[in-house]
Amino acid sequence: MPDRGLLDVGAVAAGQLAPGERAPWRLAGARWAQITFEVAQQAALAMLPPDTTRPIPTYARLFVLDAPESPAGPFRLAALLVGARYRMLPRNVLVDGIVEGPVEAVAAAYGGPFRAGTVALQREGPRLTAEVAAAEGPLAAMTLPALYATEPGMLRWDAWLGFASTEGRTGLVEFVPQQGEVQAWLSKGASVEMAPGLPREHRWRTFRDLLTISACYVEGEVELGAAVAQ
Repeated sequence: MPDRGLLDVGAVAAGQLAPGERAPWRLAGARWAQITFEVAQQAALAMLPPDTTRPIPTYARLFVLDAPESPAGPFRLAALLVGARYRMLPRNVLVDGIVEGPVEAVAAAYGGPFRAGTVALQREGPRLTAEVAAAEGPLAAMTLPALYATEPGMLRWDAWLGFASTEGRTGLVEFVPQQGEVQAWLSKGASVEMAPGLPREHRWRTFRDLLTISACYVEGEVELGAAVAQ
């Protein structure tokens, strides 16, 4: 039997989705980076809902987005995600989302957990860095030191699973990121470091990078599909 998630979904700080029909968010002129890395099995299972199972190996992702345009205005997002299998398909489960900008609007569109913080994404030639912080201080730093161009079609974006509260019950919501016209790069020697000053039990620190799997950087248009309750 595959290992199922151990997360108490009812304890998640889920957002309250806005009522009515929800539309995708089309983000023009965006920049985003993603690093995928192996993590400890115990850390992954603790943040996976029971309706999901863990992949082999267990992995996480840090997704950092700078969106100068959106239906709610400019914002930056850093999402800590854990890889899962849901209904036999690969998915990214949202562990924590740090938003610099209209966090309430993001939560109304996509649930949660999202909270306010600061997100920096900087590129200097072939080198890219990102830093994430929240109320408790620095959370993570990511480095893609040697970018090289690749075909955008080489990249794959798995659907995300977040959490939303509806009718007093917290459940899963799914939304799919899709890239439009973009330029894309891969990176060798990429790494992510969780802030050493965090408590050992802090969710970001438990997702320590055991082995980097892949990393990429993209510039162009991305669409975050509308959230669909599961």
